[in-house]
Order: sequence, then structure tokens, then C-alpha cells
Amino acid sequence: MSDVEKPGSPDSAPGKDSRLADIATWLAQGLSWHRKGNLIEAQALYQRVLDHRPKHPEALNYMGILQQQRGQSGRAEQLIRQAILSAPGYAAAYANLGNVLLVQRRYEDAITAYRQAILLGPDEVEACVNLGAVLRGLGRLPEALEAYRQAKARRPLDVEIRLRLGTILAELEQTGEAVAVLEEALRDNPTHEEVAKQLGTLLHRLGRVEDARVVFGNAVFQLGDDKSALTLLQHWLRLMPDDRIAQHRLAAWLGQDEIPVRASDAYVTYLFDHYADQFDSHLLEQLNYRAPAVIVAQIAEILEVPAARLDILDAGCGTGLCAPLLRPYARHLTGVDLSPRMLDKARERGGYDELVVAELTAFLAGQQSAYDLIVSADTLVYFGALDAVLHAVTAALRPGGWLAFTAEALVDTAPPAGFRLNPSGRYSHTAEYLDRSLKAAGLEVRTITEATLRLENDQPMVGYVVLARRPIPT
Repeated sequence: MSDVEKPGSPDSAPGKDSRLADIATWLAQGLSWHRKGNLIEAQALYQRVLDHRPKHPEALNYMGILQQQRGQSGRAEQLIRQAILSAPGYAAAYANLGNVLLVQRRYEDAITAYRQAILLGPDEVEACVNLGAVLRGLGRLPEALEAYRQAKARRPLDVEIRLRLGTILAELEQTGEAVAVLEEALRDNPTHEEVAKQLGTLLHRLGRVEDARVVFGNAVFQLGDDKSALTLLQHWLRLMPDDRIAQHRLAAWLGQDEIPVRASDAYVTYLFDHYADQFDSHLLEQLNYRAPAVIVAQIAEILEVPAARLDILDAGCGTGLCAPLLRPYARHLTGVDLSPRMLDKARERGGYDELVVAELTAFLAGQQSAYDLIVSADTLVYFGALDAVLHAVTAALRPGGWLAFTAEALVDTAPPAGFRLNPSGRYSHTAEYLDRSLKAAGLEVRTITEATLRLENDQPMVGYVVLARRPIPT
């Protein structure tokens, strides 16, 4: 804001200080009401300032904005021009004048006003953005590009500015820089729907189909069941109608009657291969992931003091987050997962005696009575029907061996099947279904305990920690 007091002004008379205090108070109160949308109170306070100081630049400027909000463009222009006459260096007033002239479709005059605001105000970012938008709308793309470059230089981390800059670079076929700008914006804002959409679309147009799929897949995964994931999924499928990854997620979103009984191997492998590099940081830093810890806390209540005596399978081991917690119990620790990239991360972490790339049910079928303990953290959430995998678990456990796993809780209206495919692409199960399926597989259910497994959209994700045992023949 401009300095509204001038040396030698009439306010040098006695009582100046009190009048200045009153004016500052009225202006601040008017702004407060204005921001709250109460235009009547705001106008009364601005008018009170102008009754005492008819040329007060800020009061004139804010009164002009208010009149524009009421649809009085002519009066708004008049007031803001008076503000500029009172304070010729008032950059924000020029920016507001540009907005008023734009509404009147006086595009060249608006461009002139925005450029003056940018010249006078090094911090005038919105004037740069608005100038770019006007110029782009007029088809003057090189000039618009320069305006967006100025905006980014003044506010380099603003995601919306980077989106606009990347989009216009693509329109000007400066695709290398466009990709770089949008990739940088998406790295800093991985759940920004429009950035992911623009970047994925540009990569697809360049023939980089796999890179586009990675962009869409990562964004949709991290958006979870946020509604913007659905919009992005629909766009993804318009570009790649045969993509199995997007098809699975869309089926989850739309809640189709005939849902798949489990996520396909292709879906799981693709998803986690492309999520491997950011898996740990996303789960631990953003989602407060607790599934491995809550499983092992339950295991500790049923097992002896850790003595490295057990043959353990980490079923769906991912990047190996369970390994440090299971290692003290293990004579031999095996990890199995569908994603080679996730197993590479697990290998780097260490702690396993063996790591195997395989689908879980098929792997278990070849492991008769091989394990004292099978642990599965957030893996059975990619299975709807559990009968096949639980029967395979029973066969792979030794008599007296334990199964410990987590499941997402289905606590509201449950479908007859006892499980549901959610917009996240994961399944949730009722406690009754889990109990019934475990018993049908020949396992003794020890506990099905509610626990918070992680955050989902900043809310606790309630799940179950399940302990079951293969009976010892009598």
C-alpha cells in the first residue's frame, strides 16, 4: 500500500494524530468487513475515511473494488483512477484498474494498466498472471509467456503459476521446457490433479506413453479416494482406453455390481513398481503408516521372547518395513512380493534371508508346512474374496503356526459378499467375513482387533489386526 500521508498536508494541524488513528481504524475495519463479504459495512467505513480525506488512495482503491463487486464498473474505474491520481506510484491500484477494464472488455487498456502495475510493484504477481491470461486469450502467446515467466520469477514455488507456464510452453511447442516445468510442479505438489493431467497429456502426445501412465498412476494412487482422482481417472482412460490399471481403479470408483474378487497381478505389479521410490516417504511421512508396528505388537503378545527360532514369511513384504521388527524372531526370514522394484528396496534395507518375486497364493501353494509365522501387512487389502489365499496359508503353516495380518475395516452398510472394492483400489472387509473365512480355511481365530493403520485424507484409517492359528492335531 502507498504512503498516504504527505509532509505539509492539512493533517499537520492540531488533532492530526487522533484523526490519523481514526482513519487507520476505519480503514482496517472496512477491510475486515470487506474480506468477510459484508459490503454494506465496508462501504460505510470507506466512505467515512473519504469524508475526512477525499483523496485517500487506499480508501478510493478499496471502494473501487467494492463497486466492481456490485457490478458498477464505470464507478469502480472512476474511483480507482482517483486513487492513482492521489498516489501515482500505487501499483496495486493499477492492477485493480486492469481488472476493471478487463471486465469492460477494454483489453488494450487493461494490458497497459497491468504492465504499469508490474513496472511499479516488484511484488505484483497477480498482475503478471492476469496479464498473461489476457494476452493468451488474445492469441498473443509469446507475450503471455513472458508475463508468466515474470510471475514465476516473482513467486517461483506457486503451483498455479507453474501450471500456466508449463501449459503455454506446450502450446508454443517448447515441449522440453514445458515438461521440465510441469515435472517440477508435480514433484512439489504430487496430488495436484490439473498438473498431473497436463503433464500426462503432454507426455502422451509426445509418444511417451509409459511415462504418462506413471504420472497418472502415481497421482491417482496418492489421491486415494479424493474425488479429483475420479476426474483424473476418466481423463486417463480417454487417452488410454485399454489401460488395465485405470480400468481397475475406475471399477472401484463406480462401485460396479460385478467387481473383481481381487486386484489383478498386472495392476498390483505396475502400481508398486512405479510407487517404489516414494513408497516409504509417502507412507511414513505423510500417512503416518503404522501397520507393521501394530502387527508386531500383537505378535509379541502370543510369542515367546524373540530368540531367532522361527521360520517366518513376510507375505507382500514391499520395501521391507516389517523386516527390522520380525528379524529378532526369525531363524529364516523370507519376503515375497509381486513387485520387483519393491523387492529391490527391501534388498537395500536388508534383514531377509530370501526374497522372492511371486503372486502370494501361488507361492504359498508350493510351501507345504514351511512356516511358523506368516505376516501380511496391507497385502490382503488387494484381495476381495479371501478363501483361496487363506486355504493356501493354512497349508503353508506348520501345526501350531500363526497368521497375523491387517485388513481395512468395512463397518458401514456391507454388501452380501462381506467385502467391498473402494475408490482407493483397495478392498475392505467386515469382521464377520474375516472370522468366517478364517474358520472355513481351517484356522482358529485368536483375535480380530480394531486399530488405526494410517491416515487417509488426514483422517484415521480404521482397520483390523487379525491373529489366527493352524490347530495342532490331537
